[in-house]
Amino acid sequence: MKMKSINTKKLRYGGVTALLTALIIAAVIVGNVIFSALAQKFLWYADLTPELLFTLSEECVDLIANGDDSFADSAASPIEMVDRYRAEKRAQDPNFKDEDLMINVIFCDDPDVWESSALQKYVYETAKQLQEKFPEYINIINHDIIWNPSAVSKYDGATTTSVIIECGTEYRVRSVKDFYTWDSEDTNTPWAYNGEKIFAAGILAVTRSETPIACLTVNHGEQWNESNAQLLITLETAGYQVQALDLATDEIPADCRLLVVMDPQTDFRVADGVSQVDEIEKLDAFLDGTNSMMVFMGSDSPLAQFESYLEEWGIVFDRKQEGNTYYPYMITDPSQSYYGNGGYTIEANYVTEGMGGKITQALRAGATVAPSIVFQNAMSISYSDQYQMTHYTDENDAGVSYDYGAYSVDGVSRSIYDVFVTSENAVAMAGGSQAEKATAINPLKLMTVSMEDRTTQENNYATLTEASYVIACGSPEFANTTVINNNAYGNNSFLEYALRAIGQEPVPVGLEFKVFGDYTMDTVTTAEATQYTVVLTVVPAVLAIVVGTVVIIRRKNR
Repeated sequence: MKMKSINTKKLRYGGVTALLTALIIAAVIVGNVIFSALAQKFLWYADLTPELLFTLSEECVDLIANGDDSFADSAASPIEMVDRYRAEKRAQDPNFKDEDLMINVIFCDDPDVWESSALQKYVYETAKQLQEKFPEYINIINHDIIWNPSAVSKYDGATTTSVIIECGTEYRVRSVKDFYTWDSEDTNTPWAYNGEKIFAAGILAVTRSETPIACLTVNHGEQWNESNAQLLITLETAGYQVQALDLATDEIPADCRLLVVMDPQTDFRVADGVSQVDEIEKLDAFLDGTNSMMVFMGSDSPLAQFESYLEEWGIVFDRKQEGNTYYPYMITDPSQSYYGNGGYTIEANYVTEGMGGKITQALRAGATVAPSIVFQNAMSISYSDQYQMTHYTDENDAGVSYDYGAYSVDGVSRSIYDVFVTSENAVAMAGGSQAEKATAINPLKLMTVSMEDRTTQENNYATLTEASYVIACGSPEFANTTVINNNAYGNNSFLEYALRAIGQEPVPVGLEFKVFGDYTMDTVTTAEATQYTVVLTVVPAVLAIVVGTVVIIRRKNR
């Protein structure tokens, strides 16, 4: 009788123990489910990655708060600049509020989409860290551009994977891929995360201390008048402050980022004993910085000094010489000529590869038919003999293949690329006779872009690349107001894209990219994550119950 009582007590205690164990396990499971739901809803996370991919470095925070002393145009930090702009707005409008002017980081899709994949999540988390660190200055905005494409219509080339950094009227558009350093052998595999530098560079760019200046040269008979007045508006729209420049008497302003030379009639001066002014030397010093020049050359006799300098950038305007007379190669194209003007108003073909293709990429992207680009009275361009024709083929995509001119001497490396060319039916007329005929392989060149790039080693892994550009065109009428204002042509749109493509912006140094622990990024689908959660919660619970039951039974049968 006593044994039965003892066994009953053991059974009762064992049953209570098993019940408590089951209740505790059930509570853990329910708690885990609730916490997971809350974490997903409120985006709770802890950065447990060894590289601290989500955590802002002190260097990045300091750069945004205090600026970059190595960047000459940034005497003040982005935060200080926003404060200045706000003060100016308040002086103009007593109803202005600080939140009316923010550094906006715009993601072109909903938050849950940006949280759904590792590539996008890293970028989104860095932006959230920036917003958390500078809540009064940095603001995240999400636009679902599938349902509301007009929300980002003013931003060039924005897609669902774009990140737009904006402050006031300035903005920069970046793709997700821009935030990574990619494996050189596998361009589909990210090797390191470079998000801090990309965000910092964009924030510095859109809050730069001074509006960049575009200088128009005026002392060589340049043709600045009503016929090309719309070009000045285009320059201003692209974010430049426009001013005239007499190279013979004035120095190029420190904040100048672009020189525009429009149909000069007289040559540029050089120091030759008679003249103490050297305009070519000024041009060269200007382009030694991260600056650019656009040249619209007319068809008159060559300008010996200026065009000799352009040859150093690979640019030769084609002319035929007979005695002391020069005849420009004027292009006509029977298959792509517009009515009137004797067939010398033609539609150009886009070059889709190389630097030229990069400039027009956004213009061509998404368009069933790219906008028509029109050249009037265009003189053809050839590559300088100083440049060696080079063929490039992408090692990962044999379909990406093109030719360009390359030049390297005394540590200076330059290259020249086609931007627009004729069809294979075009011919160049000089002095009333055919001087050259285009072919399918060698169309006539209508516009080129030259680039000088300089690479500086930041550390054992990272490099800093800076570049200068010269865009050359043998048609001053390319920027004619009548053409630019005609919506049937894409000349104005091209100029806007080109000005942004060659526009320079600060590149912060010292921000390290964060190398991934291995060379692959593993992503887990929602279904897989649910499966893992169930397995890791249910299996231990079942094992605990089984073990508890076995212990109870063994105790009962002693």
